Amino acid sequence: MRRVLLSLTAGLCLISSLAYAQQASGIAGTVRDASGGVLPGVSVEASSPALIERVRVAVTDGEGRYNVVNLPPGTYAVTFTLQGFSTLRREGIVLTAGFTAPVNADLQVSTLSETITVSGETPLVDTQNVRRQTVLTSETLDVLPTSIKNPNALIGVTLGLAGIADVGGIYATQVGGNFHGKGGTRTQFDGMSVQNMTGNAGYQLNPALVSEMTLQASGITAEGNAEGVLINMVPKDGGNLFAGTLSGLYTNSDLSGDNLNSDLQARGLTSVNRPLNVYDATATLGGPIKKDKVWFFASAREWGNNYIFAGFYWNKTQGSPFYTPDPARPANRTQWFESKAARITWQATPKQKFSFFGDFQDACICRTGTISSGVGMAPEAIRAYHFRPTGFYQTSWTAPFTSRLLLDGSFSATINHWPEFRQPGVMKDTISILEQTTGVRFNARETYDDPNVQDRYGERFSASYVTGSHALKFGFQDEQGILKAYRVASTANISYTFSNGVPVSLTQYATPYELQNRFRHDMGLYAQDQWAIRRLTLNLGLRYDYFNGYVPAQHVAATPNGWLPEREYAQVNNVPLWKDLNPRVGAAYDLFGDGKTALKASLGRYVNRSVVEIANANNPIVASVNQVNRAWTDSNGNYAPDCNLASRVANGECGPLQNQNFGNPVVTTRYSDSVLKGFGVRPYNWDMSAELQRQIGRDMSMTVGYYRNWYGNFRVTDNLSVGPADFNSFCVNAPRDPRLPDGGGYQVCDLYDVVPGKFGQSNNLVRPAKDFGTQTQVSNFFTFAMDARFASGARLGGGIDTGRTTSDVCDVRKAVPELNITGSFAVTPTSPFCRVTSPFSGNTQIKLNGSYPLPREFFVSALYQNLSGPAYTADWAAATASIAPSLGRDLAGGVRTATVGLLAPSTYFDKRTTRLDLRIGKTVRLTQRVKVQGNVDLYNVTNSGSVLADTNAFGGRWLVPTLVLEPRILQFSANISF
Repeated sequence: MRRVLLSLTAGLCLISSLAYAQQASGIAGTVRDASGGVLPGVSVEASSPALIERVRVAVTDGEGRYNVVNLPPGTYAVTFTLQGFSTLRREGIVLTAGFTAPVNADLQVSTLSETITVSGETPLVDTQNVRRQTVLTSETLDVLPTSIKNPNALIGVTLGLAGIADVGGIYATQVGGNFHGKGGTRTQFDGMSVQNMTGNAGYQLNPALVSEMTLQASGITAEGNAEGVLINMVPKDGGNLFAGTLSGLYTNSDLSGDNLNSDLQARGLTSVNRPLNVYDATATLGGPIKKDKVWFFASAREWGNNYIFAGFYWNKTQGSPFYTPDPARPANRTQWFESKAARITWQATPKQKFSFFGDFQDACICRTGTISSGVGMAPEAIRAYHFRPTGFYQTSWTAPFTSRLLLDGSFSATINHWPEFRQPGVMKDTISILEQTTGVRFNARETYDDPNVQDRYGERFSASYVTGSHALKFGFQDEQGILKAYRVASTANISYTFSNGVPVSLTQYATPYELQNRFRHDMGLYAQDQWAIRRLTLNLGLRYDYFNGYVPAQHVAATPNGWLPEREYAQVNNVPLWKDLNPRVGAAYDLFGDGKTALKASLGRYVNRSVVEIANANNPIVASVNQVNRAWTDSNGNYAPDCNLASRVANGECGPLQNQNFGNPVVTTRYSDSVLKGFGVRPYNWDMSAELQRQIGRDMSMTVGYYRNWYGNFRVTDNLSVGPADFNSFCVNAPRDPRLPDGGGYQVCDLYDVVPGKFGQSNNLVRPAKDFGTQTQVSNFFTFAMDARFASGARLGGGIDTGRTTSDVCDVRKAVPELNITGSFAVTPTSPFCRVTSPFSGNTQIKLNGSYPLPREFFVSALYQNLSGPAYTADWAAATASIAPSLGRDLAGGVRTATVGLLAPSTYFDKRTTRLDLRIGKTVRLTQRVKVQGNVDLYNVTNSGSVLADTNAFGGRWLVPTLVLEPRILQFSANISF
């Protein structure tokens, strides 16, 4: 483990958190007198250490209502004051992000200046908001077995969220998942995007900076836009006293098990992945720079892991024409991260507050990918990135000018520079080699992006106007993004392809060149109101979304070897230019008027997440022929092409270029204006929810929910060179195999092959799928959830979630036989399953989490998950001999096989995955101001070998697992707070 140099020292302080950007909390209710009459003009003060200004004031309106909004999470007291009545103080109200606590009051007539203090129960049911969300506080993260505490931890505790939950810190950089069939996760820090220009995690979270993580899954208001889920990290601030923490965790291969069981061995596995080490060391310090005026919070962190890929090895003969696996050096993924962050908060005036945040990060994903991505790559050919400079920077301004008017603004920059570098032993002149017979690439990568810049900038402004019955909010959000990648190959600008160690072809590259894509605006304008009418609260919102991408003018220098001259490409505008109007409506009804039972419903339209993928597809450099193959016969066996590669015709040992347009922009796929430009043409989904929430006793709440979503504005790639009459249909008989349904042998029909005269012709147009008929994707899900927080300190949460998704693309497939859709509901000319309904059994989740205090300040906590296994298919390489009897001819173009889907996608699932993680901890109070918490975690307690991904190619290795749940891992961690 790399040494962590931390120099933060500290004393004790209060730490508070701000969440003004999104998902802000609130306290609302009605004040009455003893007869039940409403009381206008009551002064309502919400106070908390979480508020740096200490107190936020509101006044009841003519209906006796008040609403205190934009409160940071924390524990509050609410004081109600009106001349002629006793003052009432309600204490112990705990707010989490995005929760509005219903707090009503009954004031007694009194001529005395007396205060009645009530330590009441914290409301558990939000009777005003309709969004469904999961909140993980820093305290919860400290108790549950969540290892490095990144947003991936939300997967383990959020019902309906699918993905691979972290196992002891192995998935250090992964985040997100899909919720009820919806993708497009957006990740934010204090309401500002932290994703890079490919939509992935650009900023690596330091959890020590975070007070709470929130995940909104449905009912998202007009101020947020997420096709799927919206994740927001609520930052910490310093307070008027000093405080600090030191924390760390560690595990290594000696503390991990081996879950290669007999079932996995019977399915063809000989080894499994395992961690070499996982580590994390963090320090924080917060406090006042000037008491009641300027505060700071700072953190330094270093973390990472090293992981072995099962069955893959370093190349013993690196740099030669051969790949020789070295069993003494198994392939491994290595990554490390560093974070140096600080947040300054300045109370400039009693009504204006500024905050400044910066997190400078340095990182190396020294061998990339998910756990299974080593397949097909020798370690020296795997991607590697050094992230520097990278980080997230933000300035915010908040101004509660009156008890009714609050203004808020922010600017952010996500800097994400991640140049690729070569693995040890790989030189600039090392040539990449692909061995056809094994699919293994070795010696080097084909190309590298160095530098690789993906920067994103954001702005937002909002104004809130609050009365007792209305909480109006108007806002503006905008983002701009830049992607620049300088692509290089080896010095020779070539790579080789071998078959059984014999050269058969080579590939020439039009490198180096710099690729640029940008978007000017990812903008949203919104207006929303939370309108309380007696026991009914309406959530009404409207959002205007605008997205404009473009490709700047680009210059490409002549290739150093003289193959290609310099090239100039003009700017390409409006790729795309989208405008959408998206309503968001919802209603929450306090069923019995006691704030303990709520009926909720919501409906909203959400556009898909987009960055530069459309611009990239229309970039003339991308459309150019940037690489070309040519045959190579190594006559003298020297493993070097003895020919003039600058010549485009056959010469020496080399055949002619297989595409004479090498280096030229050849557009084979165009985008229709009806896809690129206009109002309402962007892909979208409607999301609907209906919930019943009920508080049971003082400590427990339960939720029953129904959720439905459906997508629109599908796109299809239509080859204008062919039509339905240019395809012949055929059937094949599935192979006989006991692993197939009914032992195989059944017919698979409605397969297509283009007629020979049209083979290879391509003139693609991306256009709306509705041009050809109806395409639908509809999901229906049900949830039963509970959350209990007992007076003893014990807590229990979780429940069950189930549903199904139906995809229907049959109309489009009939009109466009060449249709090729990838993903969960794949459809191709030879995979005919155009209408698929995933079963309830394949989408059922059971998730539980909880903690229980033990004597002597010990505690125990657990996470339990029971999930469906991975969906699998059977992709059979059917030979022409199996196809010709039905087709009446051989496959067009001399193609010898066609990949036929034998099973409908998202229909068949492997065995269910069951996982249990445990933590036992102990708190030791060294002094009144210093305490230590030590933890022992056991991940995958049962050492389950559950399969997470399968081989889908039908044959001898069909259903051989490619990803297995990590074995049992023992991990130690500790935290010192002072």
